[in-house]
Amino acid sequence: MVAMDNAGRSERDSRALRDLGRALALASVGLVGALPLESGPAGRASDPLLLLAWLALCAAPCGAALELLGLRAWPFGAAVIGAWGALIVGVAGTAAREVPTPLWGVLALAGCMAAGAALARSVRNEANCALSLGVLGLGLALWPVAPGISGLPWPPSLASLALDCSPVTLVVEASGIDWMRTAGLYDAAGTDRLERAAWAGELAGPGALVLGCAALGVAALVRRSPSPKGPASP
Repeated sequence: MVAMDNAGRSERDSRALRDLGRALALASVGLVGALPLESGPAGRASDPLLLLAWLALCAAPCGAALELLGLRAWPFGAAVIGAWGALIVGVAGTAAREVPTPLWGVLALAGCMAAGAALARSVRNEANCALSLGVLGLGLALWPVAPGISGLPWPPSLASLALDCSPVTLVVEASGIDWMRTAGLYDAAGTDRLERAAWAGELAGPGALVLGCAALGVAALVRRSPSPKGPASP
């Protein structure tokens, strides 16, 4: 009996380590956003703004990927978010651009990831869901700026609405960066008269996390509920 217990414990431990390795492999997609693409006096360096924008686009698809891999939000989703948080702090610590409130940005990422996992759990087609969320996130990120890049910018009111819908806006502003005053944004959007208030990080970060976790909880309850029985045969 003792030998069987030890064997079962060893199997559980090895499975947990294997799942943790898969979660950290998933987290490694964040390294793309930390590539040293910004030119500076000391050479090329990573830009925390680019990193935050990349992670914002990855968060929901990675949440769906957790479901695809059969990994629970706790502890494996939290491990992904923790790795991303460490990456943000590391990049921000060596960059010229400041990230005043990285914690709120990390919580916003966690909320987006939980929402992606909730949607994947609801539709039960995790691979297609992850791909669709990636395309949707990219579309929402390009919506405010694509017309401006082509020379036909949105009216300020519509550009402001598009910014509010972008996951990049949520994560960047929750991290304390003045997104609307970033030259790369208003140059691409074709206007600096954006009629909106920035997301307040201390509200947006925890709020996104609460909403994402609530959606994941509802999806779990719906999935566990028994399917309705069909009409009884005569």
